[in-house]
Amino acid sequence: MIKHLIKLIWNKKRSNFLLTTEIFVSFLVLFGVMSLMFYNYGNYSEPLGYQYENVWAVYYSRQDAPDSVYYPALDRARQYLAGQQEVEAVSFTSYNTPYSQTTMRWNASYEGRSVTSEMIAVDEDYGRALDIEAKEGRWMSPAEVATAERVVVLNRQAAEALFGQEPALGKMITFEEGGLAWKVVGVLGNFKLGGEFQVPKAVIFLNHKAHDHRADAMLVKVKPTAGAAFESSMLKELSRIVKGANIELSYLTGQRRTQHAFTKVPMILAGTICGFLLLNVGLGLFGVLWFAIRKRREEIGLRRALGATHTGILRHFVGEAAVIASFGMLVGLFFALQLPLLDVFGLDKQVYFQAAAASVLFLLLLVVVCAFYPSRQAARIQPARVLHEE
Repeated sequence: MIKHLIKLIWNKKRSNFLLTTEIFVSFLVLFGVMSLMFYNYGNYSEPLGYQYENVWAVYYSRQDAPDSVYYPALDRARQYLAGQQEVEAVSFTSYNTPYSQTTMRWNASYEGRSVTSEMIAVDEDYGRALDIEAKEGRWMSPAEVATAERVVVLNRQAAEALFGQEPALGKMITFEEGGLAWKVVGVLGNFKLGGEFQVPKAVIFLNHKAHDHRADAMLVKVKPTAGAAFESSMLKELSRIVKGANIELSYLTGQRRTQHAFTKVPMILAGTICGFLLLNVGLGLFGVLWFAIRKRREEIGLRRALGATHTGILRHFVGEAAVIASFGMLVGLFFALQLPLLDVFGLDKQVYFQAAAASVLFLLLLVVVCAFYPSRQAARIQPARVLHEE
């Protein structure tokens, strides 16, 4: 049957060329949108690595205060926050807090291996503030932070890049050629600083007091009952303690919404454009088939007179539309599969294969749905009526 359909389509190749071209273009657009969606879904399904609910980020920007005044004031501000009933944990950290769109990247090395990693300066309570559990080893201790020991905690990606399958605990890494060595005391799982849609990357947490510049931001984990009244009194007291500094408060949930918008808006726009394109293709396919059936009433009536069944006519026209669409999709597949073969965007090949399969199935379903009603009308044509019209 397929051979017969291909022969019929080839005999009308000029009239079918436009429809095949529309399917080809639609497949490429749909493939691009599906690739984006599968890519983001794959990232989203990876564990985030921390909890962001009820966590506030406090950013300090000092003016002209010297270190001898500024950092003791920050320590007093931390003590004040830790003593509040509404606060469950408070931690010093660098400005690159989760969802902040701020980065600090260094090159970490170990015996000839290196990785460009996100660096986060923290203290002993960072894990408590974000509910992070170490998979191996432990978090840095209060004593290590107080004495400014050079200790670091790695996430899984950083540990695998530097040590492979070897144990990471106790090993010494450096951040520059001939630089000081830092001891690994713990290994975490994923830690996606940029949020759920980020590809898991290497992250290293280092003792902020052992760094040249101490951390001057804070993560404050509050109880769910903490509201606007506590926020207002807290900011007022922090302004009194850290005089002359600009203080900004942000919720991680709010930063998360902003970060997600940068990913979701392009997907929504691309999906909307693709949807309009597919709608036009579906309407065009419906119209072409309807017109073709009107022109081929004599042929259909003759086939029915020769014994063709209702189901046979229906299958014929639906199959013809599916074969026409398959020509366009085969050409589209040829171009689409060049992306994983040439590694154009550096994405996982599985993303492209999933997107290609989903695009084929979706377009075939669209073609069958659009072709069903005109084909059903064709199958209802009665031979006697056609002969009477003649």
